[in-house]
Amino acid sequence: MTYRTILVSLNDVARAGTLINVAGQLARKHDAHVVGHYVIPAVTVYPEVGMALVPSVFEGYQAYFKSKIGEVKDMFETRMRLDGFRGEWRVVESAYPEIASSLIDHARTADLVLISQIGPDTQSNIEIDLVARVLMESGRPILVIPQKWQGSVLAQTVVSGFNGTKESARSIFDAVPLMKEAREVRLVWVDPYKQRLESGEVPGAEAAAALSRHGINVIAEPMLTDGRNGGEALLMRAHDLGAGLVTMGAYAHSRMQQYIFGGATKHVLEHMTVPVLMTH
Repeated sequence: MTYRTILVSLNDVARAGTLINVAGQLARKHDAHVVGHYVIPAVTVYPEVGMALVPSVFEGYQAYFKSKIGEVKDMFETRMRLDGFRGEWRVVESAYPEIASSLIDHARTADLVLISQIGPDTQSNIEIDLVARVLMESGRPILVIPQKWQGSVLAQTVVSGFNGTKESARSIFDAVPLMKEAREVRLVWVDPYKQRLESGEVPGAEAAAALSRHGINVIAEPMLTDGRNGGEALLMRAHDLGAGLVTMGAYAHSRMQQYIFGGATKHVLEHMTVPVLMTH
């Protein structure tokens, strides 16, 4: 089990270099093909307002991303040449004024998607719900890289959230290629007393046994939170262990509110300090 096709979203220009470095690390380890994905959004058209006879058009975002193509392409191709990994530079001229729609379409054919954390203070001209949409709609594992992080995703210690749900099950098995590079994986079941029937006598023991058959050194452990949400608890455990990677399922409240994340997912997306692999 490995990642053979890695798509890296490069529209966050300020973070493009870091994401390309991460993609290169993974490509060399897994002999993967890297797609450097860059979207040129369509112009934004606003409806008529007041006495206006024609809709207003805003071309600022499109002009910005067009002006940065050469810079990001040079970054990607230089890194690809120096690091010796296989890849392709892909520019998509979108029919939509946002980046997410085109990114989602291309993400669905990748084993893993790399994307930068997008926060309220991110100066990137990217829609704030980009990560949420890719998580919810692509059906692929997403490796989210924090805004202020530099380093290696080939972590020695991994903290993986697991609570028996579909999302958490997908996240741990999607992360197997990364877990196999680690010295230790802690499979953390947060507040198992809330799910007594599902958690069993030793919470996460069956999942840990399945992961161990992949040659992963994994320890199942329960964690009591004293009222904290699960995302905060996982980040705390990662900090305590000096973990370099967190994996978890991404949860939304409902299909009608699919981009309104639950407390744990929202907290991690806002407060992560290490890369987080998420699956919905």
